[in-house]
Amino acid sequence: MSQAATTRTEQIQQLRDILTDVLEVEPDELTETSHFVNDHGADSLMAIDIISSIERDMGVHLPNEVLPELTTLTAVLEVLERYSGASDE
Repeated sequence: MSQAATTRTEQIQQLRDILTDVLEVEPDELTETSHFVNDHGADSLMAIDIISSIERDMGVHLPNEVLPELTTLTAVLEVLERYSGASDE
């Protein structure tokens, strides 16, 4: 894993895989705007698991203060894009 995802499409697919796994939903149930809490019953532990999975699988560090922003696929993608350029290397 030298880089996170090399293209936006790969990044979105990797993120969708993480989210469907953590939220325990079928891929077709997760839309860009479906709300994790209201539509998928997510809780705060799942949000922490999402951050941990993104950091582990995609190599992007997300600070805990972004937790309240992780509400939809679109929102997570925006947060991911914001922090993916801020590498610690």
